[in-house]
Amino acid sequence: KFKTMSVNDVLKGMGYKFIAEIGEGSFSQVKLATSQKHHCNVAIKIVDRVKAPKDFVQKFLPRELVILRRVNHDHIVQMHELIEVAGKRLCIVMEAAAKDLLQKIHEVNRIPEDQSKNLFSQMVSAINYLHQMDIVHRDLKCENILLTAEEQVKITDFGFAHCVQDPSELSHTFCGSAAYTPPEVIMGMPYDPKYDVWSLGSLVYPDGAGVQEPCRVFIRTLLQFSPSTRPTIQQVAEHPDLKWGKKIQMHSCCSKPI
Repeated sequence: KFKTMSVNDVLKGMGYKFIAEIGEGSFSQVKLATSQKHHCNVAIKIVDRVKAPKDFVQKFLPRELVILRRVNHDHIVQMHELIEVAGKRLCIVMEAAAKDLLQKIHEVNRIPEDQSKNLFSQMVSAINYLHQMDIVHRDLKCENILLTAEEQVKITDFGFAHCVQDPSELSHTFCGSAAYTPPEVIMGMPYDPKYDVWSLGSLVYPDGAGVQEPCRVFIRTLLQFSPSTRPTIQQVAEHPDLKWGKKIQMHSCCSKPI
């Protein structure tokens, strides 16, 4: 803990050098920096715990940090270090990415089918890993799917994530982003980890021209209205349409709903 030094001084003294600000919220900001210690660029999320809401500081932030410490997967953002400054600010040092999926879509309008399939497969792999660890993300959206310069997926933002004690346990908290939220949550009904499966389905849609019917059926299964008929993420991962590369197109459902 550093009780008198500023955030900039503390981070500079630890070998971090700011390059640019890449995000800002009402009580946090994200900066891109170089790191002597990690020998790469990093993203540093600086949270002002004085300005932040009480429930965020006491519930959502600790939960996110616990999960980030637990997970270790190629397609989930890695936390390098946690630095507390003067008891008021928390600096979360994470691996950096080049852009998020929404920015990628805006750049190219529609991601080519082969690349879409590859990105989607990486997302499924990461979510399958989380569910095997009894972690439900609950806020999968284009902005939370980061991409490295090599186009590798890095899922981020575990503020709404939930650790379930029992796979059959149902959750009741309304959270997430409306465009990616399954109907059972919107209706205020208890829900299970298939929340994430609906959200994944909301990230993709079959291009109308030349797309084979099996692909349409595959994506429709992710968007089944009833969770009981929606597949688990393990079933999605094992589906032949995903394994053998049927045509899958990605588009922001913020700009073009399914």
